[in-house]
Amino acid sequence: MFKRVLIATAVSAMFAAPAAFADVTISGSAEMDLMYKTNQAGTDGKGKVAEEIAVVINVDGRDKLDTGDTLKWRIAQKVATPDRYDSFGQREAWIGYETKFGEVRFGNQFSNQYLELDGFASSGQGNLWADFGSQQVQYANGVSYFSPKFNGFSFAGQYDLGNGRNTARAMELTANYTGYGFNVAAGVSEAKNAKNLSSEASTFGRKAGEGWGHSGDFTANDSAAENSARTYNLDAKYKMGAFDLAAGYKRNEWRGVVNLGGVAGDKAGSKTAVDQFLLVGGYTMGKNNFNLGYQRVQDSKTDGAKRDDGMNVINAQYNYTLSKNTVAFAQVRHHMLDTAGQASVMTGSSQLDGFAIGSDKKNSTRLLVGTWTAF
Repeated sequence: MFKRVLIATAVSAMFAAPAAFADVTISGSAEMDLMYKTNQAGTDGKGKVAEEIAVVINVDGRDKLDTGDTLKWRIAQKVATPDRYDSFGQREAWIGYETKFGEVRFGNQFSNQYLELDGFASSGQGNLWADFGSQQVQYANGVSYFSPKFNGFSFAGQYDLGNGRNTARAMELTANYTGYGFNVAAGVSEAKNAKNLSSEASTFGRKAGEGWGHSGDFTANDSAAENSARTYNLDAKYKMGAFDLAAGYKRNEWRGVVNLGGVAGDKAGSKTAVDQFLLVGGYTMGKNNFNLGYQRVQDSKTDGAKRDDGMNVINAQYNYTLSKNTVAFAQVRHHMLDTAGQASVMTGSSQLDGFAIGSDKKNSTRLLVGTWTAF
């Protein structure tokens, strides 16, 4: 009898419990890319065919509190080839509290400045605009504040706790305005005293060889290893009927012991700066969308001395809408270096589509076709 009562209670709870559960949703995207890249590292200047599959899964939860506020959380994963974000929480894992005065989040989360840069550089231009530079991609120990919108204006602030002693930390402030056909975004950030600070945007404080979403490798009272990185950006978009126009400026600054591809200023007390500019135009006609972009990476300067390592980039992409959730696209991205083999302050070939940095080649091209779908 006692056993039957327990079973009946368990069955009753199973059907009654969902009404008391917080709201949980699953979303994400699936992307397939097939590409051909010229002048590849390790191929004696030959080309290479490559494939990339990227599936993003977001699990979001919301619970309405008795105060009227909302507790929110997210766990996110990205399964990709080659591997990246290959376990839950490496991409995002945070808890937030949303009130009428704004929202605060704690945990592993994307940098808002990085999201602004990545969103602005759509249609294949993000390899230099968002993934190359002095900005951070993630804050594994982040605290963020998002303001409510005031007549189209909003702002956000983020801070990474670093080593908890103020000798290593990262922080940023971003702002956005939307109205009258314009979308304007601006940001400023600084990261200080991460041992692996470099020209490749990454998780602040991530240890060498460790996966995304982790941090904890910081300098500790070692003046010879002190460093910092600052990023300033201003992006503006304007939509007029079927046309989209955009322009952006970004400045990268590194100080001290930073991995910048072996430039002479890679030492205590030095300062290296790189400026970037981006112009984009788009046109939409029914299910067809065309985009053309031009990007300039200026010569790097170390303690005022200029290096002849700038580059021009032309990017074109055609998108065709297959359904309300799926888009097919074809893309060409062409890099033109001012000096053969000199690709700014990049640390490796992966930052420039696998290009053989240091070779006698001045150009690099990537041809790509693929599909992207949301769910």
